[in-house]
Amino acid sequence: MRFPVSSRLVYKVLTIALACCCWTAVVRAYKDDYLTDEEIEQLREAQEPHARIKLLGELLEHRLDKARAIKDPGAVKLKPPESKPGKKKNAKAEKTAPEPKAEKMAEPQEPKSFVSWMEEYLQCLEEVSANLENFSGLPLDPKAYRKSLTKLDETLQGHSQWIDQIESKLDRPEKKVVTEVSDVLEEVAEDLKAAIEKAEEQIKLLKAAEKARSSRRK
Repeated sequence: MRFPVSSRLVYKVLTIALACCCWTAVVRAYKDDYLTDEEIEQLREAQEPHARIKLLGELLEHRLDKARAIKDPGAVKLKPPESKPGKKKNAKAEKTAPEPKAEKMAEPQEPKSFVSWMEEYLQCLEEVSANLENFSGLPLDPKAYRKSLTKLDETLQGHSQWIDQIESKLDRPEKKVVTEVSDVLEEVAEDLKAAIEKAEEQIKLLKAAEKARSSRRK
């Protein structure tokens, strides 16, 4: 079905407006201290809904791993640092090059506590909730979006299970933040379920439309 020029223009304007709305959650995140500069840049680049959800899942995983390492070090496998490919000649040059003198020694930062990591996890989790709400009205690739939603749902189920296991061993401040996290996890789980169902409906509609087009060609 072809829309009149005026209708197509209105549709385009609405699409752009909706896309701008989805950025409100990310703009809010940029004002928070829990995101590093690198993470902020990654979020700016992840404009597609499925890419954003995938990245937010990774940010959640990173923060829970940090919290898990404090309470249950044996449950976390440390990832080896990524080696950057480079020519041997460059490596040699790096060794021989004199190191610039630092004007002032950076003050060592105190390691974050379990509560701090869980508070960051909570902020990131709220960011996921905001993005799910904003993406609900956007045109998107339902297959890619469903895949990212399903992956995030599985990830959060694992997080919830670990939190349930560790909760009895926590002190009062730790239990407080964990209780807040658990409440938001339940809300996000419901939002994910609804989003997955909607994506599946869109996939069915696309398949039906493609089948109808194929029938008309015959």
